[in-house]
Amino acid sequence: MEENTIRIVQEPKKAELVQACYGIIGAMIEVYKQLGAGMPEYIYQEALTTELAVNGFNVHKELEYHPRYKGNEMKSYLKMDLVVESPVGNIIIECKALSQLTEREHYQTFGYLRGTGWPVALLVNFGASPRAQIERFYNNDGVIEVF
Repeated sequence: MEENTIRIVQEPKKAELVQACYGIIGAMIEVYKQLGAGMPEYIYQEALTTELAVNGFNVHKELEYHPRYKGNEMKSYLKMDLVVESPVGNIIIECKALSQLTEREHYQTFGYLRGTGWPVALLVNFGASPRAQIERFYNNDGVIEVF
């Protein structure tokens, strides 16, 4: 990843991140209202990308990020569904279309947070019914917290 493709903000405040997530969660709810459950994951990703862009968010789809190991950038990369740039830190969005979330989806999301060092990830499951399942995670110096 090139340094100029996405902004890296150090030490964001948790309360500001919660506020930054409100508009993103609103966009998720709107996508679910329009599409409901039953679509493939990539349809939800595209719809959410569109909804976020219309609402003024700077969003990157399928962003590739090369994590570091002992200070060296790895050739391998993490490929996140969506990343929203925010003045208080980048927000990872992982989209799913499953009947229910499992530990696998949680660990995948945790891995993105640990691999990037970014502060927040939102895991959204559009396959749930009667509403989308949305979970927020905060990276507190490598310890992942639900908030």
